[in-house]
Amino acid sequence: MTDVRLSTATPSVCEVTASPAGSGLQSNEPPAFILPPRNVRVSLGGDARLEGKLFMFQVRGHPEPQVTWCRDGKAVIGGERYKVERGGRGNFSLSVGGVTEEDLGCYTCQATNQAGSRQVTVEILLEAQSDLNVSDVRMSHSLIPAPENRTSIWSKSPPKFISKPTRVFVRLGQNGKFSTKTTGRPQPQVTWYKGETELQPCGRISMYELSGRHFLEINDVQEEDAGRYTCSVINSAGTATASAELIVQGETTSRSLE
Repeated sequence: MTDVRLSTATPSVCEVTASPAGSGLQSNEPPAFILPPRNVRVSLGGDARLEGKLFMFQVRGHPEPQVTWCRDGKAVIGGERYKVERGGRGNFSLSVGGVTEEDLGCYTCQATNQAGSRQVTVEILLEAQSDLNVSDVRMSHSLIPAPENRTSIWSKSPPKFISKPTRVFVRLGQNGKFSTKTTGRPQPQVTWYKGETELQPCGRISMYELSGRHFLEINDVQEEDAGRYTCSVINSAGTATASAELIVQGETTSRSLE
């Protein structure tokens, strides 16, 4: 593949190093994927884009992860057709222009900082092609419905909730967690709100994806954390929202003891 430059450096072993127990917010944390890259399908000659989003720690002392892409044990470097990008708020991507058969296959994304590393492997797959040859197409042209009348398995679909977040009861000082599972094409972007305020991962609040489910976790719950939380999912085909309450138990008791 003449247009792709692969470095000869061997990537480091991908492992996660946990932070020492009781180290507090100032300790280092290994990288975490909020939205890991996913497999993509593309026609030969088309463009493929592998993209994802990392959890960005907003606490001093957490090193920002370095993102690298590997294939066949070698790091992929941006070139004429390969473009490696790193955006703000944890976004990253690898784009491949004018895909050929040699570009198809597995790509590994590795996020690394001083505390450890995480990796995910995805594939660029060939989109299904028709088995008809040119003469067949010409002869049966009148029998083939117009493109706008055909339903493609790769067409867009608006976001939907497979499971919605539910009411959470939690005691003061404990951890509260909402979870949800969504579907849609393209993959929906998930955003969490408390009331009308968009939440960001920082301090006691973390947002992440695990086994296809999206989580909002609040550590060391305080009285002011009580309220209505909303999960908003959006893609180019539409939006959907679902809300649930966080009820903090022991608020009255804690006030009476003051």
